[in-house]
Amino acid sequence: MKRLLTLFSFLLVALSFNTMVQAQSAPKEVIIGASVPKNGVLAAFGSYAGWGYRTAVAEANAKGGVMLKKYGKRVPIKLVVYDDESRPELATKNIERLIIKDGAHALLGSATPPLVISGAVVAEREQIPMVAALSPIRAFLGANKAGWKWTWNMFFDELEMTQQQFLTMNQVKTNKKVALFTDNGPDGVVMGMLWNKNAPKHGYEIVYHAKFPVGTSEYGDLIRRTKEAKAEIIIAQMITPDAIALWKQMGALNYKPKAAFFEKGGEPVVWWKILGKLAQGTMVAGYWHPDLGYPGAKDLRARFEKDTGELYSQHIADAYAAAQVLIDGMENAGSIDPAAVNTAISKTDKTYVVGPVKFTEGKGKRSAALPTFMLQWQNGDLEVVHPKKIATKPLLHPIP
Repeated sequence: MKRLLTLFSFLLVALSFNTMVQAQSAPKEVIIGASVPKNGVLAAFGSYAGWGYRTAVAEANAKGGVMLKKYGKRVPIKLVVYDDESRPELATKNIERLIIKDGAHALLGSATPPLVISGAVVAEREQIPMVAALSPIRAFLGANKAGWKWTWNMFFDELEMTQQQFLTMNQVKTNKKVALFTDNGPDGVVMGMLWNKNAPKHGYEIVYHAKFPVGTSEYGDLIRRTKEAKAEIIIAQMITPDAIALWKQMGALNYKPKAAFFEKGGEPVVWWKILGKLAQGTMVAGYWHPDLGYPGAKDLRARFEKDTGELYSQHIADAYAAAQVLIDGMENAGSIDPAAVNTAISKTDKTYVVGPVKFTEGKGKRSAALPTFMLQWQNGDLEVVHPKKIATKPLLHPIP
């Protein structure tokens, strides 16, 4: 009995010593880095992503930080965010700085394919896990032919999204003639190809396809050709400033289609703030809405609008969820070891504010596709108008 008691006491002392050593060797903080566009043409998207990241990290820190079993304690998170000014080359430099200078243990993505992919290339090279959103998954997956190993993405699938415009139009009568306006960015190239492919499958005809560089400001000739082609439906994939210029010039040239879809450019609240009633009835594909019933969805919108005084954007949700996925990956790994965290993220299978997230889509199973539907600007808010079973308001048609 004395020997057993002595052995038991020895084990307790050893366990206590080991716990103490682990606690002492635990990092003072876990550093999560991100590069987002706070300035430049994509600043609106960066403001939503930044808010989502900060909110998720603040929630984790309110509990004491991320629970790391390896050290037997919670460790606070330090979120370091740099401005890439909507420039891919600066996104690259920011991610390099975060890893090399700031010692980031993990990363969050920027906004739109050019910025997300620029940062992801560095994360892959340095073998640091990154969770991204705000980048359509086919553009993301297609940017790395060998397959991503350290970067994870959650957003909509362009193949599904580029059918929503035609399915929405099936609710009403039109001449089924469509004009496409797509820029030369990754989104524009991929989605332009898919709209051309999907249109005849749904009984629509692409009567004119305008292609132009990002940053184009004069569309007069393209609009005249669209009028001549008698297109009643406009589908565009453009950044917000370019889309605003196009829509204003269409009005100035007395051309108003019966339906207009402005993908990407027509989503941020700045679209309505600048155009006002001119934006009434314009549409943009969606992948999240606070009324869809996912856990915390309505509350997330209310918190954003209370914090900022601005109308919400669906981008707050996928950015917020991306940060949660990353934090959950660290907790499930129980450490900040990059390989362990990366493996834990690969096993994500959980319902977040954006719905179920499971990385089972695309090459290498690196993207989680969020289901798509159609949103329409009505009286300063975005309403779901297709499919009808989840609609929050009836479709306005034609554009008033």
